[in-house]
Amino acid sequence: MNVYLVTLEGGGDRYIKVVDQETYDWITSDDMGRPEGEDNSSSWEDQLVPASQIAKMKKQRGEDYEPVSITSGSWDNDRAIAALSADGYDDDYDSIKEALRDIKKKGDEMEDEYHGCMY
Repeated sequence: MNVYLVTLEGGGDRYIKVVDQETYDWITSDDMGRPEGEDNSSSWEDQLVPASQIAKMKKQRGEDYEPVSITSGSWDNDRAIAALSADGYDDDYDSIKEALRDIKKKGDEMEDEYHGCMY
């Protein structure tokens, strides 16, 4: 399976996760997922969150689940922050080396990567 590295940095911290292609395609999509009629708002509930991500979020957060809200200036980064790792991968890795080692161990291949900010 092809997987993708998502690296977020900010405040001296680095967050690394491994996502599947569906999630990577959502993060990097040019479609802002804006609901009809909200052309002038600066933030909104993302209409393009993959069903697999919603299911993972609901399972992980339970009653604390809230839909993904994104902003006009950084929708891709907002999605990267909200995204959860691919099945079988840790929620967060301490280093890129550790993530790559896990990818190799599972027999998957890193196809591409996304770099963003954590705020």
